[in-house]
Amino acid sequence: MVGATPVEFLKFRKLDEKAIQMLITGECYYSTPSGFNDPLDCTYSLENFPSELSNDVFNSFTKEKGKIAHDFFDVISKGRRRIENGVVSLSARYAASDLNDPMLFPDIWGHYGDEHKGVCIGFSPNRDYTTLDIRNALNPQQEGQWLKFDVPDVTGSHNLLSHLTSVPHSHKNLLSGPSDHFVKVNYSEEFKLVEPNWDVVRKNYSSLDKSRIKSSNQLFESTFKEAVDVRQVVSNKHVNWSSENEYRLFGAPNKSQSIGAAISSVTFGLEMSGATKKFIMSLIARFYGLGSVAVYKIKLVDGRLKQVPLEMNDALPSSSSSTISFSGK
Repeated sequence: MVGATPVEFLKFRKLDEKAIQMLITGECYYSTPSGFNDPLDCTYSLENFPSELSNDVFNSFTKEKGKIAHDFFDVISKGRRRIENGVVSLSARYAASDLNDPMLFPDIWGHYGDEHKGVCIGFSPNRDYTTLDIRNALNPQQEGQWLKFDVPDVTGSHNLLSHLTSVPHSHKNLLSGPSDHFVKVNYSEEFKLVEPNWDVVRKNYSSLDKSRIKSSNQLFESTFKEAVDVRQVVSNKHVNWSSENEYRLFGAPNKSQSIGAAISSVTFGLEMSGATKKFIMSLIARFYGLGSVAVYKIKLVDGRLKQVPLEMNDALPSSSSSTISFSGK
């Protein structure tokens, strides 16, 4: 919505290890775009790659380094390449109406919310995340060098504990306003890939020590360093995706990082099981206390999705748990 300010940022997820970590620590996983479903997403154009550089690559990387040139030209021939940055995609929610609310779109739940069996976690742009002593909140029992925890039985939770120690969250709220690494996605009917600055590309390539190049990826990264406007690339999408109201964070790839924003709401998908709802409620009660996070579920009303407060009989804590452990050293 033009000119409007988001009141909440939504993350739709399957309830897996990363979702559990997000619920407990407020961290988001910065995914590399190589796994994104749209091959044009987070991609910049190579169609006008300078011919003189192509000739030099062909002549410079021969014999035992011939594979570098082969792999390099394989990407050049596609006419595009994805950035290597990690990206977090969030859907903006506005106060105005339900007509533009991603929470109520079946396609978004179906695609990102595990076919309506997943969860939507809401983050506040106005409230900062509170530091938690996770190790103590899980109430561990020391047995020799091992710390043992009772963890509800949900797929993914058993692999999480190496991360769930006292996690510091000193980051500022990255969703509180525009920044170098937080952008609003711009949707365009006349979608075009972003062009690199070819003058910078030429300058980078001319200064390369080619004897130190060991792979085509290193050659790309060295040649295109600071030549691609990452903000412009991550915020560039076709209008067909506009229902997502997307904003994006970008940073180091393939790791979970604090975004500094408080979790404001949790919404259960239409097809989420009762046992899974109770598991999430047990996490919320343990780490935040009942009432500090708004909890909802999706219902089908008159053929349309509607977000409604969780009913009392849905909120009873789960008693299904298993004991797991990791080294306390």
